Amino acid sequence: MIKAGLVRVDSRLLHGQVVTRWIGQTNAKEVIIFDDALANDDFMIEVFQMAAPSGVTLIVKSIDEIPEFLSDRGLNNSIILFKSIPMVLKAMTTGIKFERLQIGGIGGGPDRTVVFKNITLTKDEFDELIKLQQDGTDIYLQTVPEEREVKLEDIKNKF
Repeated sequence: MIKAGLVRVDSRLLHGQVVTRWIGQTNAKEVIIFDDALANDDFMIEVFQMAAPSGVTLIVKSIDEIPEFLSDRGLNNSIILFKSIPMVLKAMTTGIKFERLQIGGIGGGPDRTVVFKNITLTKDEFDELIKLQQDGTDIYLQTVPEEREVKLEDIKNKF
């Protein structure tokens, strides 16, 4: 099971809260984004690299690169970011398992329910997260470090 400084789902990926709060909170030296579309977009990678604070390395990889990239890699000072629940689920099909998974900001859209602050989920995403949790991954919702962690059980009544 993979343990990192922080493994987070956030539709905005590397943005102000991640840069100003989570990097400091976790003492991260690198931010790793796993996203198939972004991995093939050199312009957007450059934009995200400019957003990364000085002294923090930004790495962007596709989901298929996860097993090889993460094998034997120390991740205590790393933040791993996914843009969506489907990207996390796809990552899990590569055989990796994360010890903890934080659900951060996920914006609204069709069939999405606000479950906590600016976090929305579909019923299917919620069900998939429950399965991951039953499989051993500690899953919680938290937008900023100052807030308490909200467990999936605490939002089940939203569906």
